Amino acid sequence: MTDFPRLIEHAFPLKQASLDSVHEKNVRHGHISTLHIWPARRPLAACRAALIATLLPDPGTPEKRQELCEKIGGKVVKNIERKKMPDGSVVEREKEETEGGILHWGRETENKADLEWFRQEIRKAYGGRAPKVLDPFAGGGAIPLEAMRLGCEATAVDINPVAWFILKCTLEYPQKLAGKTHPLPDFILHDEEFMNAFYKAHPHLVGRTKKTKKQVAAEEGMFPSMVKEDSGRAPKADLAWHVRAWGQWVLNRARRELAAFYPTYADFEPLKLTAKDTASAKAYEKRPMQLVPLKDDGTPDIDTLNKKFSKEYLADKRNPRWVAKPTVAHLWARSVKCKNCRATIPLLKTRWLCKKDRKRILLAMEPNSERTSVVFAIESNVPAKGGNAAQKREHDKRIAAGTMSRSGAKCPCCGTIMTMEDIRVEGKAGRLTSLMTSVVVDGQSGKEYRLPTDHEFHQADAAQEVLSTVFAQIPFGILEEPLPSAEALGFRVPLYGFDQWKKLFTPRQLLALGTFVKWTRAAWQDKSGASVPLAINGNRDGCITIATLVNYPAEWREAVVAFLSIGVDRIADRQSNVCRWDNGYTKLQGTFTRFALPITWDFCEGNPFSFTTGNYIANLEWVAEYVEHGLLAFQNAPPANVINQSSTLASSQGLDAIVTDPPTTMPFPIRILWISSISG
Repeated sequence: MTDFPRLIEHAFPLKQASLDSVHEKNVRHGHISTLHIWPARRPLAACRAALIATLLPDPGTPEKRQELCEKIGGKVVKNIERKKMPDGSVVEREKEETEGGILHWGRETENKADLEWFRQEIRKAYGGRAPKVLDPFAGGGAIPLEAMRLGCEATAVDINPVAWFILKCTLEYPQKLAGKTHPLPDFILHDEEFMNAFYKAHPHLVGRTKKTKKQVAAEEGMFPSMVKEDSGRAPKADLAWHVRAWGQWVLNRARRELAAFYPTYADFEPLKLTAKDTASAKAYEKRPMQLVPLKDDGTPDIDTLNKKFSKEYLADKRNPRWVAKPTVAHLWARSVKCKNCRATIPLLKTRWLCKKDRKRILLAMEPNSERTSVVFAIESNVPAKGGNAAQKREHDKRIAAGTMSRSGAKCPCCGTIMTMEDIRVEGKAGRLTSLMTSVVVDGQSGKEYRLPTDHEFHQADAAQEVLSTVFAQIPFGILEEPLPSAEALGFRVPLYGFDQWKKLFTPRQLLALGTFVKWTRAAWQDKSGASVPLAINGNRDGCITIATLVNYPAEWREAVVAFLSIGVDRIADRQSNVCRWDNGYTKLQGTFTRFALPITWDFCEGNPFSFTTGNYIANLEWVAEYVEHGLLAFQNAPPANVINQSSTLASSQGLDAIVTDPPTTMPFPIRILWISSISG
């Protein structure tokens, strides 16, 4: 085919692509960036614009070029944005945005006709066929994804095994299963919460497939002739809902084994009162918090604690009762022995637990009576002092100062400074330990903070005893592979004795991740239908029969387990001892807040079964939402080719365009380890 001048050689909607690329930093649900972390993923708006401008011919005149660029990126308009400042004043500023075009994230539905127009124009430019586009350094897959969205045949090449796996999930599986459905597994039909959410998203299936308890209750009192008999049939669902269903299957089994390691406590108090109820609130005597027993499925059984109260008593929310407060996170500090007095020094950068305008909570610390360590306390409602913002910041910094500074760690018992070199020596000698400082729980009015109990200390240590049992069932066992040396770009943890990957996790985190890996592997059974040998609570006497993906078509089985693997990999990012607690947003921050592994002195251990940030089901939901987006984007896309090979070996024969961005050399060995543990 004779080549022709391209639009990108003469014009490009640079301003519009830039504005919409910046917008993508703030979008979440369904975006490619929420599937899996990748250090050099390019904005979809920029990739889409670059591909269209590369594939379409130059229209020939400045007027037509401008018209085409505006059809791609829209027009730039200026709007007035009002922003409230900390002092209460409102500042107005001019903000540029795009209007129209097909680059802005979230306008895919309203711009469906324009997208289809570009697909047809691209085909016309190549004689009525779909052009073949190669990205030799595909990485996270932004360029091939947009090429497929535009109807091209995309080939994605990358030698990084993590990139290869991400590309299969980003491009291959959604394309193969776009527009296809499969009956939901039987076990999920009895999950009321799941099925109610499913029918809410698919109202056209209500009454045509198996009814939920909510639907049956709604039919009570109706004439029998008006009630349609329950067919009991499993509704058909797309890939995203199967990922959600099997993620719930994995979660339920993991919770049974792990719930005891994440104990829940209850406080004796009334239910959350409104302003009207508060006026008539009843006085009551506080009681020590109690450990909530567990049901067989691992969920807290608060009814057992409240069984002595009558229904009439519990109906009045002003009456105090036991209220479960699930653990959100355990907060830890690394510790080291003072070289002078041998006291245990907690290494804390700050002692703020929560620092908001209306909620200021501090971790108090003072030496114990023997001056061998410190004792902690929780200070609530810490007042802000200072005449202006600078004075308030200085006061907050002073009262919440930890033990760590650039010079090292100051011993709270004798005042001796442990230099950074002293701490590195202790770390390499294996004497850098950790101690739990506080616990974040989910209360009735938001997050609450308390000191850990003896039982919580014990359960954190008890995880070590069962690690070998869980990892005996996982390929390659526990993560004993060596970390890169301290000379590797961004790796600073080896300077402090962290020379193996397993040392980046607490025993409880390793146990949790190992259990999720075990049950994710269990979902992918051999085609023969043989039962999977699994140790339940350390018992390996015989095999157990479990529901698996054995009855699914091969392409469905592979896709579901691949996305479940991504879900496990996502919580691995939230389950390491490099995570930190964000006292401003009051949430857990993941391991890779930037693409490096620096040492974290005070770290956060999240609860994978909580209902807040960092839990397993929330991370899997991010995956499912991308799957939904991918299924829509690739509904009319030709098949994608994902190749794991050197780009120097790729033949350019038969290709119409090679579109790429500079490759990154940032390694992701921690990702390879957890994914290979599932895939074997």
